[in-house]
Amino acid sequence: MSLQSVSFRGDPKLEAAAVSDPAHILKGAEGDHVSKIQRALMQLDGAAIDPGELGGAQYGPSTANAVLAYKQKRDIVNRSYQNQADNITGKMTMTSLDKEILAKESTDPDFIFLSEQQKSIVKSDLLRSKQMLDVALRRLQIVAKTAPSGGLLVTPRNLALYDTKLKILNVFRINTFSPDDLPAPPGVLELLRQRFRGLTVLPAPSNSPVDAINFATLLQNFTQLRWSLDQKFRKEFYTQSKFKGQPLGFFAAFVDATNPADSTVRITRRYFDVLVMPTTDDKAVTLAHERAHTIFRANGHPGTGDNPFCVAPHLGDPNVKRAEQALANPYCYEWLIDSLQPDYNAARFRGAECGT
Repeated sequence: MSLQSVSFRGDPKLEAAAVSDPAHILKGAEGDHVSKIQRALMQLDGAAIDPGELGGAQYGPSTANAVLAYKQKRDIVNRSYQNQADNITGKMTMTSLDKEILAKESTDPDFIFLSEQQKSIVKSDLLRSKQMLDVALRRLQIVAKTAPSGGLLVTPRNLALYDTKLKILNVFRINTFSPDDLPAPPGVLELLRQRFRGLTVLPAPSNSPVDAINFATLLQNFTQLRWSLDQKFRKEFYTQSKFKGQPLGFFAAFVDATNPADSTVRITRRYFDVLVMPTTDDKAVTLAHERAHTIFRANGHPGTGDNPFCVAPHLGDPNVKRAEQALANPYCYEWLIDSLQPDYNAARFRGAECGT
């Protein structure tokens, strides 16, 4: 009988191990199938597996010990030729793992290999991501002079309006200023100068239809991104140090941006590391970032590459020169979401490592 769980089924080596003695998985094996066994043991029993073995998907000593402990706990012993459990993943072990993982998946089929604690964290972060996107989308709608219902809105010429327009310009290179915005109300320009490094005067109004089209695209994209978070999508705990042969480096989460059919957000151990992701908001915007990759089919990060460190979100990245680049760059969505929050603190993004 073939494996039933989403986590295991279809993997040829695991499928073979479930039905064939010669295909048993032994100490010394390595590959994706080993990684799936490791993650299942961590999910089910909280197994402590060596980070090196996890990164290399290697069936080393700690993985073998975790398999042995799993089998001893459940008395998985083939009594036809042995009287105690061993550290081999064979037919009985795969059947047991598959059955337990399938039971886990029955409640949350879109959470793969995540422990209950990890699942709870990601669910909370996903809720926060929706809340942050709601705030950002509302501020974009104010710039568009539309109410959430779609009706026209009388836009107040206050600090928040000018703040939003400057952030849209800095991050997405889209000028939404109109003749009605100038001059700014008394005191507003001075407050903006305190927030935006190098600002002396407000930008001249745009009369370009390109800006109008780009802003309409931005508003539509944010609406679609918010909608996407309400849809089911696969969230998978990933422990290997490489994906398709490429090193993952510092990534806390990632997607296969080269495969439009794969909407999986793969969450690494760094996602749960408070030194890497110190706040819920950091994880929340990361989830939005990864969804942007899959929803907009954004392969890569145009203008910034994969390492845009030391960026103050409200100022954007100076390497992004055109709106076309920004609209295809998930980092830009992440930065604008962050910077439009009412508790946004720019100083948090200017640490000693950034020379400030």
